[in-house]
Amino acid sequence: MRTAVVYRRLATAAKDDFAKDNYNAPDEVQFELCVFSDGRVAQRWMVGAGSCVWWDDLDHLYKVHIYAHPDYGTKVVWSDGEVEEL
Repeated sequence: MRTAVVYRRLATAAKDDFAKDNYNAPDEVQFELCVFSDGRVAQRWMVGAGSCVWWDDLDHLYKVHIYAHPDYGTKVVWSDGEVEEL
């Protein structure tokens, strides 16, 4: 099992005042994720209602919530020390 925390350091700068309420400060975690041994992924939002989402694999999560928002300055910090700047 592998876990990570995800920051979106530039997201609030890309949003109007109304939408900014849906994002944490740049230095606060936006969501956590866990990749299980079978490849499935749990995502826990740390903003808004704090919902949880299940994904079939990490590529699907990245496609929807990371690659679709290149202007958010996403940083993924993995529990094993790997850091992805996306």
